Amino acid sequence: MDPTERRPARRRAPSPRPLPAPPGVASPVHQQDPRQAVVTALEAAGATVEPHGPGAPALEVTARLRYSALPFASVNLAPLRKAQAAEILRQALMRRGVVAHIIALDGPDGAWRTVVRPSSVQDAVRLADVVVEQLPPVYAAARRLRTVLRAAGLEQRVTVDGSWEVPAGRVVLGRVRADLAGRLLALLEAATDAVSENELGDLPQRLLRLAATVDASCGHCGQAAGLDLGDLEPAQALRLAEAVAARLPR
Repeated sequence: MDPTERRPARRRAPSPRPLPAPPGVASPVHQQDPRQAVVTALEAAGATVEPHGPGAPALEVTARLRYSALPFASVNLAPLRKAQAAEILRQALMRRGVVAHIIALDGPDGAWRTVVRPSSVQDAVRLADVVVEQLPPVYAAARRLRTVLRAAGLEQRVTVDGSWEVPAGRVVLGRVRADLAGRLLALLEAATDAVSENELGDLPQRLLRLAATVDASCGHCGQAAGLDLGDLEPAQALRLAEAVAARLPR
């Protein structure tokens, strides 16, 4: 064969396209969003996070914080002056390997708004970890129950009691639609092999009575009726979460 003759170029096989994430599963991009990780962690600590304004730094988060839910600060920052509280929070984060710029601002009705600006993506991820790792028991229980219910397809708002200055003590389930209450009850009844009814207290019976006696919709407005499920001790909220988790697909 003439060495000057060129062989036809081989075609490269087309690169496989990435498979889309299954329904209900976060995409890798969302899982790696450092700012969203901070937002989720602060919300788990009872914070109210403001929308990310146009032109704001990419990692910046502005929120009204429940300082009593941030035990790594060592003190309740609410009674302190804004600048003093911001500096204490900044130093507390630095001791845990997080470099962040902290500013405390005036807000509506005298409430503080705290601007948290991690210095890097790594600092943002570490900040989220620090907040979640050191959640007080009631916040940790609410977060666990909220996560498990969402995994079960039950979008129920789970919060805590207390106020911005007073530490919370109980997990609040609040109002839930009759159809969601029935689905939750079905999960609990299916979980009796994993968690006994005595361990859950009277919650299954309470849900059964509510689901059986309240109409599925309001006769006046046609909207789904709400059931007030009240609140739970942190330990009971955790047992409820584990009972539901025991019936989820693995």
